[in-house]
Amino acid sequence: MEDIIRFYELPTLKEPYLIAGFHGWSDGGKVSSMTLLYLLTKLPSKLFAEMNSEPFYDFTVRRPYVSYKSGIMTSYTMPKNEFWYVNGAGGRSLVLFLGEEPNLNWMKYVDAIMYVIKKFGIKRVYTIGGLLDRIPHTVEPVMSLFINNESLKKDVWALGGEFTNYEGPGSIHSLILYACMKEGIEAMIIWGHSPIYLPFPDVQTAYYLTKKLAEHLNINLDLGNLEEGYRDFKVRINIEMQNQPELRRLVLELEDEYYRSRRRIKHIS
Repeated sequence: MEDIIRFYELPTLKEPYLIAGFHGWSDGGKVSSMTLLYLLTKLPSKLFAEMNSEPFYDFTVRRPYVSYKSGIMTSYTMPKNEFWYVNGAGGRSLVLFLGEEPNLNWMKYVDAIMYVIKKFGIKRVYTIGGLLDRIPHTVEPVMSLFINNESLKKDVWALGGEFTNYEGPGSIHSLILYACMKEGIEAMIIWGHSPIYLPFPDVQTAYYLTKKLAEHLNINLDLGNLEEGYRDFKVRINIEMQNQPELRRLVLELEDEYYRSRRRIKHIS
């Protein structure tokens, strides 16, 4: 793995859990990346390893990001896949991974993540995703959870998530779940459902998911900035609805659809 992973430090970790998020296809509403970035910002996290991006991306599809000022190059940024650690979070260590779902070599990509999981004795894996869904922002955010071990069912109920039947195209999350299952490592996917019509990131669902996860893992996390973003979100979406009759009609349609399909609806202010 020396050509794939560069270690800056080999930290000593106590019964670590991994929380992983991804930019890209599985980041609907920016829920996945927003959650991980918030954890990285608010917890005393330290970068200890990163993956070489070159084997995993088609750079004619996912081009590197460049910056020039007055014609002079100031930066050239490749897709990042970084591992950070936090000690003393809820009585254990956390490994936080923020990456970008690869275009190429999925098995090699997940093998690299599994190498870190096994090297540091990670006990459980959570992957955070975001998906666009026909759900209104006026109801309590929805989370769908997938697990690879029957013993995790109680954790799903504690998080307030929903089990979902699904067959179809898979994401990098499912491949990680499968790889962990083969190694006997507990793993869970948490998908936050984001309304399809939002013209800006879904801070509401990110706040809800982050709060639930922090409570579940007993992490002392300052949610103040995310709460402020959530309040701004409500103001902005109310303005959008006032200015767009079509959006108001769509929200009412989705509320009715939600009620009829789920037989429950929890309105939020």
